[in-house]
Amino acid sequence: MSEVKKFQLSKVDFRTATFPVFSEVIARQPWVFYGESNLLPQYFIELYDNCAIHKAIVKSKVNQILGDGIFSKDNPKAVWSLVNDDENITDIMRKAALDFMLFGGFALNIVWSRDRKSIAEIYHLDFSRVRSGKVNPETDKVEKYYYSPVWEDTRKYPPQEFPAFSKNEKDPVQILYFKIYQPGLTYYPVPDWSAGQRSIEIDIEIKNFHMNNLRQGMVPSLWINYNNGIPGEEEQRILVRALESQYGGTDNAGQAIVSFNESKEQSPEIVQIPRNDHDSYYQSLYEDISRSILSAHRVSSAELFGISTPGKLGSRNEIIDHSEYFRKMVILPYQEEMLPVFNKILSLFFQKQTTLEITPLSIYQVGDVIQNAPDQGDTSGVSQTSPETKPAPPIKTGANEVNRPQGNYPNLNQ
Repeated sequence: MSEVKKFQLSKVDFRTATFPVFSEVIARQPWVFYGESNLLPQYFIELYDNCAIHKAIVKSKVNQILGDGIFSKDNPKAVWSLVNDDENITDIMRKAALDFMLFGGFALNIVWSRDRKSIAEIYHLDFSRVRSGKVNPETDKVEKYYYSPVWEDTRKYPPQEFPAFSKNEKDPVQILYFKIYQPGLTYYPVPDWSAGQRSIEIDIEIKNFHMNNLRQGMVPSLWINYNNGIPGEEEQRILVRALESQYGGTDNAGQAIVSFNESKEQSPEIVQIPRNDHDSYYQSLYEDISRSILSAHRVSSAELFGISTPGKLGSRNEIIDHSEYFRKMVILPYQEEMLPVFNKILSLFFQKQTTLEITPLSIYQVGDVIQNAPDQGDTSGVSQTSPETKPAPPIKTGANEVNRPQGNYPNLNQ
């Protein structure tokens, strides 16, 4: 009896796609996990790096938050004076604004002077490298934060502990951790664009699909049958590799396939595989997800961010109206969240009340400026000395030096 060979087909279920979940996981470690794998910020960075629309909007928001410049009427030198060895407060605010738009919060490294009457240095901290400690049940506050340059490998880069920003804390090197309130969460923020997470993922996957299709020919257009017997497995692999190398990919588009045969019966049979017209489907899908991403960022007009809308040309007045709406409804609230934080720390840095103001971008045809008075909550001990008074140098030696994290920040390496 001849042996009958059977082929078994396996079904793969592609219907369910998984996405990282916004969660705070309390584990045995002293820090709280930011997402189930503690790598949710790194996932946000991947989305930012790989979705063109998302990245363009985030960067544009940062530019609009900083406006046409920062100034201070009551302390003009606050804008251009260095707050660390290399940066002024505008440099720090630009980095903090990017973190704010990308993660929903930002972190600063604060170094107090020896006498604790002023802040000696201010540094930006990469928000993705900071994790929150657990709430102290006695004070109902987070009192510790943890820093690691590589959270993917905490054995090689063990997280180091730092106290939360406080004038009463003994350790002069502290972390100021700012986030927007989110119902149901205690430790970490959720970015405003979070509702568009899946649309951003789809946008990335569509581009990956088309790239793979162009580079590797993942969707076949021909079925080639060889009618002169079944070669061995190694010979089959060599033949397939030769076909892919010679005729696959974008560089070989339009080339002809040539074969030489001893007879017609032994010639390869080439069957054209009919291709469905997916162009209109993907175009429609792309337009839908683009609108979803814009909505997640609360953008009412794509033209504001250099994104053209097919069949629509916005007039100058329409663009100005949309920009004014976006400024008042989106940008102003961001500025009003950030300015009190920087007013407070600059008042402590200069030992003089310092109020920052922001000039709106020139596209906004308004004459007002954005300002916010500094929070007076913790500045009772700030003396009103002359602005020429130089803050005391930071502590660079002693027991506190051991606990400073090793990263790309000068004060943390001293």
